[in-house]
Amino acid sequence: MEKNISFTQVIKSRFSATLFDAVRKHLEQTSYDSLQALDIRAVYVADSPEMRLTFDVIGLAKLEAQNTLIESWLRISCTGDLEKSLDDFQVLSIGAYQGKTTYQNVLSDTLLPYLHRNQLDEVASGIIQQYYPEALLNNQVLDAMKFAQNLGPDIKMRKLSKAGTIFGETIFTDTKVEIYDKISDSTVKEDIKGGTILIDPSHYLTRNYGAVNNTIVHECVHWLLHRKAFTLVRLFQPKMRFLRSSFSNKTTLDWIEWQANALTPRLQMPLHPFKAKVEELQGIYHYLNGEQSNLIGEMIYVIDNLANFYHVSKMAAKIRLLDAGFEEARGIYKYVDGHYVQPYVFKRGALSHTQTFVVSLEDAIRQSATNKELQEKLDTGNYLYVDSHFCLNDPKYLQTNKFGRLELTGYARLHIEECCLIFELVTQDQKTNTCFDEVLYRDANQEICFEAHFINKKNVDEKYLIRNRMIELQKLAMSLPGSFSGTVSKLIEWSGLTLAKVEEYSLISERTLYRMRTDENYNVSLELILQLCIGLHLPPEISDILISRSSKRLGNMELHFLYRFLLNCCYTSTIFECNDILEAQGFSRLGKEK
Repeated sequence: MEKNISFTQVIKSRFSATLFDAVRKHLEQTSYDSLQALDIRAVYVADSPEMRLTFDVIGLAKLEAQNTLIESWLRISCTGDLEKSLDDFQVLSIGAYQGKTTYQNVLSDTLLPYLHRNQLDEVASGIIQQYYPEALLNNQVLDAMKFAQNLGPDIKMRKLSKAGTIFGETIFTDTKVEIYDKISDSTVKEDIKGGTILIDPSHYLTRNYGAVNNTIVHECVHWLLHRKAFTLVRLFQPKMRFLRSSFSNKTTLDWIEWQANALTPRLQMPLHPFKAKVEELQGIYHYLNGEQSNLIGEMIYVIDNLANFYHVSKMAAKIRLLDAGFEEARGIYKYVDGHYVQPYVFKRGALSHTQTFVVSLEDAIRQSATNKELQEKLDTGNYLYVDSHFCLNDPKYLQTNKFGRLELTGYARLHIEECCLIFELVTQDQKTNTCFDEVLYRDANQEICFEAHFINKKNVDEKYLIRNRMIELQKLAMSLPGSFSGTVSKLIEWSGLTLAKVEEYSLISERTLYRMRTDENYNVSLELILQLCIGLHLPPEISDILISRSSKRLGNMELHFLYRFLLNCCYTSTIFECNDILEAQGFSRLGKEK
């Protein structure tokens, strides 16, 4: 709630005397009590059509009755039009206060509607029923421009910023708006009437038609739900012209944007016809694909066709599927570290709403360095970091593609709960989470920053793994000599690679390899050891032995934690892939690449 902007404060400052007179006259007509004072304690506001408000003022009246002072709680029902600055304020009735008002559509003290996530579909359906009822019919799509016209605001196309960072703007009152003029490459001021929604037309080209529709509907929500809050602000700050600068309190702005973001897809894709469309598309997919059908293919087909049908983005279609209860869509079109993760699905109930199988590289490195439970798992070499997942190192789940890179198998992507570790998503700003509770959709809202924290949930049967692998590694470890140079020679022999291939894979010259194999006094660098471990794809247990045979050690500095991550989780990756990770974290690449 704003510290200074309050509807209760408006009533107290402007109408205390009016309320006192109304209560005094009421008592004169209904009792012999004499009003001595009236203390306004609360105001409960009900939303009404247009800008009219109905509200109850709760006051504590001090009365004199038979020379005795008594206190009495009163409910004073009032009305007033915000568009007229409440100049038509009127007391409707006065009675005893017998409990909190049970209004249907309650507004906060800043005149924002209270909306719970569970109410959103019902609220959206009510809006559509009033302004665009044909969209509630099956196979009918909401036309954003026509919806805006039915609602009232005028739509104008204007370039709102040179960089295109402002998609749309709702103008509540007559004002001058800064518009970017391409010819002069400067901003100019233009008079815009209140009741106008400005849309940047360049986004038809730079984004897509669906994104522009989304912006129009989003701004319509602001006009419909937040006009009263804006008008209240102007009672305190008459020069205020724009919604985005009206509130100094970030939480209030968060709620305003949350309401617009949450309602927009529900207006574009009303729940009941949306579900009917999903079922129709599922049927078509299975008819077209027959025995080749699988859940990943089905979800991709459904999302793509929903996006085309409703003229929305694929992300908006995916989010709407999740809202409607189609949990299978969570692993489709997942965007992390600047790329889309290969689509996957999992068994219902495997994750809570705040959990994920996908973890960014930065979070993966941080958690591998700070979370002891995760460290213990990674030290075994049983998990590799592949396509933003920590996945069991087993041919059932991992394979090498035609480009020589590791990827999840088709089976793994259809049963990801069997093979990948789970992380808990935590917002960096805990206050944000009170408003933006859509943790599922973090990839659709980049303003919210999340960290992924490893949790030791028993979703993976690690006993399935690797008895044969452990036996093989034990034999190899037992065969290694006690010297560093001897260990290097033995590991190159174990790899089955020629020296030319070792040079290619590790970026270590044959001359340097020769010295590492033969000269026990050679002062080898930690980076050369790391290059050899990666080039030979040494399991972590063997890398540890090789490092222990040298005079070098991994310390507690940030770079060394990253080296551990590469040795434990990326040891089957190429030296070039590992170098990309190092460079992305701001460190030098290993070796000399040609």
